[in-house]
Amino acid sequence: MDLTIHYYHTLDLRFSSAQTIQVIRDYSYLSRYGYKIHLYGSYKDKESLEEIQTFLKEFPNIYLHAVSKNIFSSIRLNYFLYRNLFKEKNSILITRHYKKLVYALTIKELFKCRVVHEMHEESFVYLFKKVSKDNFNLNLLKTDLIIFTNPSQVIFYKKEFATTPTFKYIVLPNGVEIDKFINVSFKTNKILTYIGQFNRWKNTELLFETLAKLPKEFTLRIAGGKSDESSRRWVNEQIDRYNLENRVDFRGYIPNSRIINEVLDGSNILLLPLGDNIQSCYLTSPMKLFEYLATKIPIVSVKCPSVTSLVDKDTIFFTTHKADDFAKSIIDIISLSKEELQDKRENMLKSAKEFSYENRSKKLHIEIQNLKS
Repeated sequence: MDLTIHYYHTLDLRFSSAQTIQVIRDYSYLSRYGYKIHLYGSYKDKESLEEIQTFLKEFPNIYLHAVSKNIFSSIRLNYFLYRNLFKEKNSILITRHYKKLVYALTIKELFKCRVVHEMHEESFVYLFKKVSKDNFNLNLLKTDLIIFTNPSQVIFYKKEFATTPTFKYIVLPNGVEIDKFINVSFKTNKILTYIGQFNRWKNTELLFETLAKLPKEFTLRIAGGKSDESSRRWVNEQIDRYNLENRVDFRGYIPNSRIINEVLDGSNILLLPLGDNIQSCYLTSPMKLFEYLATKIPIVSVKCPSVTSLVDKDTIFFTTHKADDFAKSIIDIISLSKEELQDKRENMLKSAKEFSYENRSKKLHIEIQNLKS
């Protein structure tokens, strides 16, 4: 295929980065359609880089341009991008950060390329930084294709701009590798499990507040946060604050390749807390939700558009941002028999298949072909 794709975003080249894992999986699946794909990134240690290089050897159409992380990284990666764009005339630039989108639009005419932009948690950049709302919208209009990663982002756009998007867009939620999660065991052991980051906007503290309202036989198994000691300190602070000694099993940062066996397997209920804020309610495309769905272990989530626009009450259990309600939902789920949960488990697998990387790459391939024509 004569079309070349440049993922114009500086990846943090280590498998401990959830974003890097998501991008590499996305584009490894897309490369199967014959596209030549360039990825750009920087690394701190060669061991992490070599892990990624070894993985990518299975995908001969993917070309990784890697530089050591320092003040010159951006300059060197831009040089690789320009060189590749000069050589390969039929190109698409895909961005996920607003600053890179603005830059991509300035070089669009120079290299006669198309620009595609993915919307993620901070994509409505004027909410978080000093960027003009009108200029933001104008740049979306200049882009050849916008990829919303959650239908709730379209809802939010309509609320913000009081209009349906007039630019070309597609909704493509994040993907999941179903085969890796489908054999996770479900147990009725009152072990509540959470994996993910502990960012304030994700409202992870709600889990500890909820656990304090449940009988003492309930325990929380939690993994994620940062790979340094800051996350452990934060978890210990929550244990002390809510008097949860011996009820929290914090497993620290676990590499994605070990999450299934070391965290998810043997869980009773999987938890998805979200904050009462714009990022949680509208802008996120929660990767953990898709992974949870593939396990077929019951899920309880805060009810907000970022989740309800992806799955319904026949698939997972919904509750509010209040700890009392979260705890009540957990008690209600525990009282259900396996037979009563079966319909939800079947719907979970059905939803997971919808969000598979195979399905996502197929839809993106169709849109890229439309851009090409």
